[in-house]
Amino acid sequence: MATSSRNRASDQKVTVSALAARLAKGTPPVSIVVGKEDLLRREAIELLLRSIPGGVPAADSVIRYQGNRAADENQIREIFDDLRTPGLFSNSPVVIIQDAQGWLKSDPDCWVQFTKQAPQGSCLILTTDSMDGRSKVAKALLKHGLWISADRPYHRPPPWQPDARPWDHEMNSWVVHRFKKQTLEVKPQMAQILIDRIGPLMDQLAGAIERISTVCDANQIQHVDEKIIVDNSPSGGDGSAFDLVDSWFEQDRPRSLRVLADIVTSGALDEKNQRVRDPQRLLLQFLALSLKRARELRAVHEIVARGGGQKEILEEAGIARPFLPRIRKQYQSCDAPRTNKIIETLIEMDWQLKSGSGSSPVELIERAVVSV
Repeated sequence: MATSSRNRASDQKVTVSALAARLAKGTPPVSIVVGKEDLLRREAIELLLRSIPGGVPAADSVIRYQGNRAADENQIREIFDDLRTPGLFSNSPVVIIQDAQGWLKSDPDCWVQFTKQAPQGSCLILTTDSMDGRSKVAKALLKHGLWISADRPYHRPPPWQPDARPWDHEMNSWVVHRFKKQTLEVKPQMAQILIDRIGPLMDQLAGAIERISTVCDANQIQHVDEKIIVDNSPSGGDGSAFDLVDSWFEQDRPRSLRVLADIVTSGALDEKNQRVRDPQRLLLQFLALSLKRARELRAVHEIVARGGGQKEILEEAGIARPFLPRIRKQYQSCDAPRTNKIIETLIEMDWQLKSGSGSSPVELIERAVVSV
């Protein structure tokens, strides 16, 4: 019985990459696409519409709402009535509500009741940036509808695998798979070059793959190599302060200087995927991340010195369990004297920045990376 429940749960919650196979079993009356990645959200909606019996409905037969506008309970009930009433000349009423997170909080019981009793042949598609899986609406969607995960895949190896190869992550697999859909073969190392040049922007990666596919098709090429990638993709880069801090604490100076050079040349992506080229903003981020990491390592050294172990580190140093392997690696390359020296250097850098000593933010970072 437990195995059956797990199989049903997995059947009701899928990624976009697995959606086509799931829809081969039929189009659910209610689907929710959860995640912030616009490309995946659009592709999920396209696949859902394509799976409707009779083919993709005409644009004017799809009722669309933007959920960031307030909706009252009467409007929501009218939507449900539309879905329960097939049109005179159409088989499947289709309603799409984008950014529905606010609407789902309005009269949750009504959403739960409709999800349980949604008529076969209707099609309600919801999109939302996030969804609390503990809510009654989420539980109803998981049980009676289809939950499609549309979050951007990780574009770096996870922190609990500090010795992983640079291409051992989900986004690399996505790029390789997307090339494969174009009947092109690409090694993970080559796919990583494309990610490093463009950054983790799925729209731009998809566009680059499409361009490369066109070039390969015209020249009867089946294997994608570095030259094809470099010749047909912009060099934006995905250097980040996180990479800079990790390589510094791991005493990988060549990598630190390379990442810093990429950031100075092309900027770094912030949390909103905007490319930032402000050196002072970079320095402030570098200082904050480095000081936090140094204090964590200092606490680890103190705990180990008095005979403590992993349990004490988790409880006292404020380090989440998934980050332990990375901290362990940096603990080995950053002993207590070097940790204290890093903290002193960061304090001095902060003073020089605030006093306007004449050194540029990039120069301050370069000196720290080379000297400590």
